[in-house]
Amino acid sequence: MVSNADITVVVQGPVQTFRDREQEEGITQKCLESVRRHLPGAHIVLSTWPEQDLEGLDYDELVISPDPGPNIRYFKANGEPQLFNNNRQIVSTKEGLKRVRTPYAIKLRSDNFLTSTNFVELQSRYPARSENFRFLQERVVVSNVFTRKYAKGFPVAHHLSDFFYFGRTEDLISLWDLDLLENATDIIEENEVSYLSTFPIDCTQMLWLRALSKFDPDIFLRGLLDNPSEKLEESDHIYANNLVIASPEELGLGLCQKFLGTARISRPRGRCAQWQHFEWQNQYNRFCNPSPPIGTGSKVAALRITLQRLIYVHPTKIETVFKILKRKKHCQQLKKTN
Repeated sequence: MVSNADITVVVQGPVQTFRDREQEEGITQKCLESVRRHLPGAHIVLSTWPEQDLEGLDYDELVISPDPGPNIRYFKANGEPQLFNNNRQIVSTKEGLKRVRTPYAIKLRSDNFLTSTNFVELQSRYPARSENFRFLQERVVVSNVFTRKYAKGFPVAHHLSDFFYFGRTEDLISLWDLDLLENATDIIEENEVSYLSTFPIDCTQMLWLRALSKFDPDIFLRGLLDNPSEKLEESDHIYANNLVIASPEELGLGLCQKFLGTARISRPRGRCAQWQHFEWQNQYNRFCNPSPPIGTGSKVAALRITLQRLIYVHPTKIETVFKILKRKKHCQQLKKTN
């Protein structure tokens, strides 16, 4: 078992409301206190931005990076730039991981917190590996929040959460040592409606795919719904062989208020579209061939998820088809007017 002294927790992000990024009051203090409580003896690196109020925050090492600002991945249908915080996440995570000297590390958002150390045991529970798509030295534990199995009613590939990572430091560095994104400049070709039937790649897909491309440059997606069977199988195999996917409750992660309550991601409609731990276990059995195969939990839970998807997920396919037709028409008009 990994000892606490072998773990560095990189808490990355703003510690208060930061320009265009609102922050729940006191959440970073709650985050840091949870690390001290659940991982006594672990090293804490706080990686944040200039001019943040650090009073009362308990950390061992501070990393202040220049703010790269929001990035433009594509333009909206009306021509306005769509802004994201991808570069901010890359910088605060990467610069924090550079300070890690322990064999294991955690990437933890500054607006989330720990509720247990279940992730430590999860990381070593599944030792079997296959030779294909074996990219990491050991498994990395990730959250299923925003690790989508379905989007817009259809199966999706490589849609991995960026909330929480626990594993060997070298593996986390390999996943987050990413170049900053350049801003989109072509209002027609880099417009969200130009993706037509696929929709733009989601941010979490984009970050994971950029990491995977360092291991295999042939791994790519053309859009959110680029989902032929071979890409879905490739995604499943990579998940099974390099990760452990589990819910916040199963791994010991607490979420800030904006991801709770009435937030879509916390309602049955959002939760059932995500990967479930037992589904990841099924793929582990399939691709990694443990002997004997591991148990995959309650059949009742599997039935419940299946029924919820019949109610909430699959009916949205019809809505998506109509959206695609509307996007095609909008794209034709855009090209005519420009």
